[in-house]
Amino acid sequence: MNSLNLDILSSSPIYTQLPIDMHCHSTRSDGTFSPSEVVQKAHEKGVKVLSLSDHDTVLGILEARQTADSLGMTLIHGVEISCRHRVMGGYSKKPAQNEKVIHVLGYGFSDIETMHSKLAAIQANRETRGYAMCERVASTFRRPMDEIWEAVLVQAKGNPQAVGRTHIAKVMADQGLVSDVQKAFTGYLADHKPCYVALDGLSLKDCINLIHDCGGKASLAHATRYNLTANKVRKLIADFASSGGDAVELPASNEPTSTRHMVDRVIKEHELKVSIGSDFHGSTMPWRVLGGVPKLHEGQVGIWENLV
Repeated sequence: MNSLNLDILSSSPIYTQLPIDMHCHSTRSDGTFSPSEVVQKAHEKGVKVLSLSDHDTVLGILEARQTADSLGMTLIHGVEISCRHRVMGGYSKKPAQNEKVIHVLGYGFSDIETMHSKLAAIQANRETRGYAMCERVASTFRRPMDEIWEAVLVQAKGNPQAVGRTHIAKVMADQGLVSDVQKAFTGYLADHKPCYVALDGLSLKDCINLIHDCGGKASLAHATRYNLTANKVRKLIADFASSGGDAVELPASNEPTSTRHMVDRVIKEHELKVSIGSDFHGSTMPWRVLGGVPKLHEGQVGIWENLV
């Protein structure tokens, strides 16, 4: 791995802007640009340290590294792993819905082969799950299943194991079933909505152990985007910390200030580091821009500082 720019690491932790993006996706999962294109676009945005973190696959890393090296950028090995976790406690009246698919970002791992091997089962399940969700979309909107599935495969560049909800949402919007991609999620594809199908995955603890066993660090992705109450968000972060997690991804800049303050307090309480990322997917989610990351607050330490 290239050494990180010392000017970045020696700066005050009270950043106003960082040329670092630790969360983005390519066509290897549900992004719309190839790994090399993602790196190129990040470079154009002034990003100097990038982690390609595709869903449940590391197959884009080699291509991304070749482009990053040619541009003088630092590429940190990354992946976003789907795992299952039941958040206990709080005041929910729907305990059956407490089990969530949680995303954990793995960074800086050196054993890519083991990571790839362990993720193969999740990849296979993504195809089965994607097809099942398309069946629900077809049934809900009285559309031919073959038509929906073929359109989704086009979005996934012909790779059924890469199919994710973003691909399905794009097809739903393109075919006029919903007004836009966001409506597809909020009305049909989000957890426990009519067209949702759960993705089988590792437990939270096993996911963190896998990342550590491969030589990496684990960060909880977008903790405030699992449709949990504030109390359960705090509990989720606590569970993550007690399971050996290393960091928490900071909320996006467009989330309420009160949400950021709450997450900051829990991070400090559990002595966790932080990660920052745009969660860039490309043209399907144009509001997520490479390099558009939240700033660190005083005393927070970036997880990238331990990945040299």
